[in-house]
Amino acid sequence: MNDFNVNSTARLATLAQLRVILKNILDPVPSIESLRDTFDKAGIPRYKSNPTAKRGGGIVYYSVPHVEKFFRSRMVPSGAKATRPPRAA
Repeated sequence: MNDFNVNSTARLATLAQLRVILKNILDPVPSIESLRDTFDKAGIPRYKSNPTAKRGGGIVYYSVPHVEKFFRSRMVPSGAKATRPPRAA
């Protein structure tokens, strides 16, 4: 069972909040630095609490629906066998 979206209606969340949610589906939960790198490479939208700030700018929020979609697209459902595509000859 995929418990990522536990009746959540959140639209934005900080990395710390996302780590709490990810405890339901990942063990161990990646570090905040790893999550930040992964989400940046995946192009997950993020929003700053003060977008006009030149340095820092406060808390960064990530789009929860995009994070959900990212993890669902990369997880194998329970009971399913992970298969590799056949090798090219």
